[in-house]
Amino acid sequence: MKSLFTAICLFIISVSASAAEIIFLENPTWATVLEKAKKEKKMIFLDGYATWCGPCKKMDAETYKDQAVADYYNANFINVKYDMEKGEGKTLAEKYMVEAYPNLMYIDTEGVLLHKGVGFLEAKEFVDLGKNAKDPNTQYYTLKKKALELSNAQFLKFAEQAAAFEDEDFDQLGSDYLAKQADILANADLIDLIMVPINTLPDEKALAYLAKSEAKITASGKYTKADFEERLIGLTIDYAISDKTQGDAEKLDFDKVKTILDKYIPLKAFFVLHYFKAQYGLDNGRIDDAITSLDLLIVNTPSKVNLDQICNAMMNLGPILLEKGKLDPVLKKFEAIQFDSKKAYMKDFVKAIIYIKAKELDKFKVIASKMILDVNTPENVKEDIKSALERMNQKP
Repeated sequence: MKSLFTAICLFIISVSASAAEIIFLENPTWATVLEKAKKEKKMIFLDGYATWCGPCKKMDAETYKDQAVADYYNANFINVKYDMEKGEGKTLAEKYMVEAYPNLMYIDTEGVLLHKGVGFLEAKEFVDLGKNAKDPNTQYYTLKKKALELSNAQFLKFAEQAAAFEDEDFDQLGSDYLAKQADILANADLIDLIMVPINTLPDEKALAYLAKSEAKITASGKYTKADFEERLIGLTIDYAISDKTQGDAEKLDFDKVKTILDKYIPLKAFFVLHYFKAQYGLDNGRIDDAITSLDLLIVNTPSKVNLDQICNAMMNLGPILLEKGKLDPVLKKFEAIQFDSKKAYMKDFVKAIIYIKAKELDKFKVIASKMILDVNTPENVKEDIKSALERMNQKP
């Protein structure tokens, strides 16, 4: 009898453990949720999902059934789930600007969004997110309201969250924050801010200062010369196309863009200008303009454009040209460029990358097989190509 009693107890414990999960209200009336939150004096956790969302289903199957998650969320939140594409969920999606799933929102008793997360999270990350949501010192939207008063270290953390959330307000906030600084590169936090999340500088004075600050930025050992140059290019092109340079003109003035590029990145201005014009043309349906700019890059290789630059341009823009049926004549001009023997394999490699990006797998396989047999193809490149072919052959 004792052994039977023990077995029953173990069974009950086992069932209880496996049944651990967050207790959700499913698609309730929002007004009743707010009323319940006020009555119980609890913050609301809102799981905004879509029925087709794979990561949402994974959260349901794994994270929400974790014991530590269940214990923390059931004790600290009113937990609700809404299909963001149906009923009142559509209204909430618009109210809280939901654009990705799962959207994990933390809302106060008045319906004010305080914090959020986006995408699948493991149990520990999810508990940490909930703890940050309850702390005013780490609540994203609470910090956003006082962002310009944050310390450099605090603003850097806020900026990293803003980038993760793709907050469209951050460009202006970041620019305004830098405008308040006596020296935008005064310490490690500000340098990190400039080198990673910031997209927009406050004025040309800041851009000119940055352009002369390679030594200051690389001195810490955290960023290389290549890191600095890449970041300077990005911030220079952003400034060149911003309202600060362009004014209120409806059409982008490429002469103004050229002036800024020539001034701050003179050695790379030609490539950056025409690559940007090609990308701009493709993005705006001006295919012929894009091809003209790409042709200029090809014609000026290697006098003004190095081989790595033109190869990268082709690999990035080629798939779009292929989709539009405009690749072949551009590819023919590219293949006419004189490559030295050590770089000759890059002509086929560029084509291989274009075809695999465009999902033209049969064409990729032809080029890949050729490269594997070519004695001029570096061994590490052959191994990468073989791995790609193996993965393709494994797919049903």
